[in-house]
Amino acid sequence: MNLQFRMKFNHMSFPTVDVTTEAKFFEEHFGATIEFVDTATGNALLKHGGTDIVLEAMKDAVPWHRDFHFGFELETKREVDALHEELKRVGVKLETEVFNRVGRGSRFFGRTPGGVQFEINTREDMDSKWDANKK
Repeated sequence: MNLQFRMKFNHMSFPTVDVTTEAKFFEEHFGATIEFVDTATGNALLKHGGTDIVLEAMKDAVPWHRDFHFGFELETKREVDALHEELKRVGVKLETEVFNRVGRGSRFFGRTPGGVQFEINTREDMDSKWDANKK
């Protein structure tokens, strides 16, 4: 079966024991907007561009695989460096310095308060061989 659909990424859903802290983190550091918190479940819906971020209230902490992560892309390396410095300044748990692995663009990794790994990157300094748009 060879079906072709036009899909767009719709949402991410993360379980967390502290919805309020996690929601504020996404709002303050990644520019998400808190749309509402469901008083019955404690779950929250945030918006980031055309993507929903759902934070699901849990009683017990959820263990994350160390390599599971989500990523945000910035336009320039200068912005990546600046955000890295700002997150470091305010005490966000960062796992790496800014680096450019095999020419794929500058990036760094950190963790949300709930333990989910995030990546911040840019394609500005990416080697052309990695550019999917040029293949």
